[in-house]
Amino acid sequence: MKTVDLFPGEGGFYKANLHCHSTYSDGKLTVEQLKDAYKAHGYSVLAYSDHNTLTPHNELSDDGFIALNAIEIDYNMPSEASPRGWSGVSVYHLNFFSEDKNRTEFIPFERVYSLEKVQKTIDDANDAGFLAMYNHPRWSFQNADDFSKLKGLFGFEIFNTGCEVDMADGWGDYEYEAYCRAGGDAAATATDDNHMWCMDFESPYMDCFGGFSMIKAKALTYGDIFDAMKRKNLYASTGPLFEHAECFRDENGTIRVTGACSPCRAVFCLTDSRASNRVRSREKDITSFDLAIPGDTVWFRLELHDGEGHKAMTKAYRVAELL
Repeated sequence: MKTVDLFPGEGGFYKANLHCHSTYSDGKLTVEQLKDAYKAHGYSVLAYSDHNTLTPHNELSDDGFIALNAIEIDYNMPSEASPRGWSGVSVYHLNFFSEDKNRTEFIPFERVYSLEKVQKTIDDANDAGFLAMYNHPRWSFQNADDFSKLKGLFGFEIFNTGCEVDMADGWGDYEYEAYCRAGGDAAATATDDNHMWCMDFESPYMDCFGGFSMIKAKALTYGDIFDAMKRKNLYASTGPLFEHAECFRDENGTIRVTGACSPCRAVFCLTDSRASNRVRSREKDITSFDLAIPGDTVWFRLELHDGEGHKAMTKAYRVAELL
């Protein structure tokens, strides 16, 4: 009987914020201040994804911290498309992560708001060694037609702390579900998109340390972290943690998904149909799971719920590619 590790490979999990802004664009903290703050909160990886500028910060990387070379690119509808101007128009925002940690120039692209132009940028960026992540669908005022046809994404932002703090629209879990049902295969990511408009780390208006991605990598090096991201070997969370997860077919042809996690109140195995499964408790005492789903399932993904509004979410695993 073949058992498949859903977070494969040697090494361990590294806590990452894949969406961050510094004084190189419109953030309020320097890159050094951000490193210190995130390391103090248990993060090992921080993507400096300043707006429309690709600036390496390799001098910040050390044995316990990796500074990812990244950029956030925006495509906005013309302001006249809405009676409320820019605040009412739809936008595409995407992060691009560079395989070359020393690269300082993004690819040439046409900044025009259209699915076709955005797709061309993703395609060309992939060819140039970048990974692409689609950001904050609700804040962007987008619907499934805007993002479900995008191809070549590494990640899909299912939670954004800054958007949640500012507008209570940081979750993109419904949108990610729609994207998966349309055939999308990007990993689920959770990020901060922090700008530190509020400079008090203890304030309820602070936009740091809310959403994070746990990357399973061989070691904490730039190359190993990027390779794990490229293989989509990570999951998104706002609190709960997976320790491990596996799947196999039992003697009846049923798919079983098992694993262990931090204490939570519910574990869901969601599928491409309503034939899903779950384990629930009134207490925060679930630390393992063994869930059965139909053998003809096309894809499944896992969610942990802690009962306090925090969740962890895996990508959608395609059964034909696993078993």
